[in-house]
Amino acid sequence: MFDVTRESDSTRLERLNTEVARIAEALARLTRAEIEEDAPAAPIVGDRTNHYGAPPSLAEPSAADVRRAIRARRLRDQFFGTALFEDPGWDMLLDLYAAELERGRVSVSSLCIAAAVAPTTALRWIARMTDTGLFERRPDMHDRRRAFMVLSDRASEAMRGYIVATRGADLRIP
Repeated sequence: MFDVTRESDSTRLERLNTEVARIAEALARLTRAEIEEDAPAAPIVGDRTNHYGAPPSLAEPSAADVRRAIRARRLRDQFFGTALFEDPGWDMLLDLYAAELERGRVSVSSLCIAAAVAPTTALRWIARMTDTGLFERRPDMHDRRRAFMVLSDRASEAMRGYIVATRGADLRIP
């Protein structure tokens, strides 16, 4: 450390100028290395977007990934009971997204089963998710008594984004 009280202004400015020149040279070397290698150098300070954002180059989500998440949720219920972790909205979102990826159709009764709650509770959740614009009801052209449920475009894009982001952050779908 320098004793500031004993230094003259010109000496301090000269020392500061030397330090700034050293930093500028280090930055210039880093920039040249990036240009010459034509690849970005590793960041000196961590970039949060690298850790929390989803890189656009990740592969599209697969139905198998979503079905594994559903199986993991049901497996958890075997150990802790079904009532402790009820989340019918999420269970239905996962089931409809997996069906969409598989190009399958999900009836209302099947979606009630996927919710893993009482049918009346599941029906309330279906109504709620439909009212918020996440689900859409499509009539069965062959059987007027039955309807199929699908994700809205907005919900489908949100699920895709969420799954890609969890992969990019090296997380599992809960």
